[in-house]
Amino acid sequence: MDSLPLFIKGLLIGIIVAAPMGPVNILCIHRTITCGRIAGLVAGLGAALGDAAFALVAALGITAVAAFVQAHEAWFRIPGAIMLLALGVKLWLSHPHYEQRETNGHGLFRSLAATFLLTVSNPITIAAFLALFVAWGLGSGLTVPAAAEVVLGTLVGSAVWWVALVFIIGMLHRKIEDRHMLLLNRITAIAVVLFGVYAVDSVTLKIFS
Repeated sequence: MDSLPLFIKGLLIGIIVAAPMGPVNILCIHRTITCGRIAGLVAGLGAALGDAAFALVAALGITAVAAFVQAHEAWFRIPGAIMLLALGVKLWLSHPHYEQRETNGHGLFRSLAATFLLTVSNPITIAAFLALFVAWGLGSGLTVPAAAEVVLGTLVGSAVWWVALVFIIGMLHRKIEDRHMLLLNRITAIAVVLFGVYAVDSVTLKIFS
């Protein structure tokens, strides 16, 4: 692993961090099926930018920032929990046929912003980055050009995951009818709310323990 170029290390880290199924993956799948591949790709781009931001913190060895995030983990979870609960309620109440109208610039920007904020409000992500960077010998001593190479690799790796996911899910887009999308909306809403409830529960335990 030490012999790999920095860009390749960053690319692999980006894929590893992006791949686990969580609320962002679920939202990206939902957007792809209900609104098409462009909407899914934009949602994935928001998550990739969030991953790149965490990679930048880890690559530059900004330990004070990382320590602050980990020390106040519970408070960083609150915005993400609120967003997940709100998104879940919105998905439950929305008609899937109407969702297709959100492929304009405003709707795409909201998707990108939502996945970016969900990604950066999850302190577990920065913990994963720090662990991978240390394990792969990227924990300290990186020059600015080297750090930029790793961050770029992470951004590309994360983007590769989202493009692959959207491409695969996008093949189902034209085969799903409104009644299927309504069911998808309800399932997605329940999953997102459950992630939100879990986040709220973890915040409560952290604050009052």
